Amino acid sequence: MRIKSFYLAGAAALLALTLTLAGCKVESGLKFSHKFHITEQEVTCGECHVAESGNYQAPSMDVCAECHEIDVDNPSQDCLLCHTIDGAKNDYEVKESKKPRGFSDLSFDHEVHADYDCTTCHSDIPKEAGLENGPSMTLCLNCHKEVDGPQECSACHQEITAEKAPHSHQQDWESRHGQASKLDTTCVYCHTNRQAFCENCHRTQKPRDHVFGWKIGSHGMEAGHNRRLCSTCHDAGYCIDCHTQQKPVSHKRGDWMSYSRENGHAEAAMRNFRSCNVCHETGQCMQCHNTIILRKD
Repeated sequence: MRIKSFYLAGAAALLALTLTLAGCKVESGLKFSHKFHITEQEVTCGECHVAESGNYQAPSMDVCAECHEIDVDNPSQDCLLCHTIDGAKNDYEVKESKKPRGFSDLSFDHEVHADYDCTTCHSDIPKEAGLENGPSMTLCLNCHKEVDGPQECSACHQEITAEKAPHSHQQDWESRHGQASKLDTTCVYCHTNRQAFCENCHRTQKPRDHVFGWKIGSHGMEAGHNRRLCSTCHDAGYCIDCHTQQKPVSHKRGDWMSYSRENGHAEAAMRNFRSCNVCHETGQCMQCHNTIILRKD
């Protein structure tokens, strides 16, 4: 029982250490927990971050020394509470943190927004998510609309405009954009009439999966999974016009009308009877089955 408790305690300690290190910012050579300072020590953002030239700067050693006892001339193990081991090896060098890639083009003036609480935009900072999860464009635009703030691209971006594609729209974007558009709502920032923009292309160009064998082997299964996706380009009449004139490939097999259920029409009907109703009325089944005794094997 003691051994089990020992392992549980060790696992809990390891988990706590992992979460602590995961929440620290180590790229600059420092380890810092916003959650500890804001939530547990109740330190406000303004106590550490001072606005200079329109932006809040990282605190200097002098600011940290107001709360921590720091002996610069005699470094000790206590320094590793805030400095990383690699940073200590490099004479406690602290590198300037760069903007996350998603915000590299952003031009932002903190002084203009000084009346707002920091967590209005940086809601994840107390949760240790870091600046990588900064305010979304939706949050910014909604706020700008409420206070009648500027909404043109140049108000916040240095290079990105409605006429210039973002970095994400490079390389294989054409093949990835479909899935990305389902997960992201920011398309409307540049493509204001999103539906018309999409339809203008998709109604004139076939998707890449509509290759030579698409009609014969794959389209029926895909339509069964997601008919709404097909309706982007095709209406219901498109399917009916074809299927009322041509039998599906499965219907051309020699065993399709066999009495045996395996690999024939009975098995297909039991699997998806709705697909049968595209061409056949339910009463058509009884024209044959009214006089046929089915095997029960």
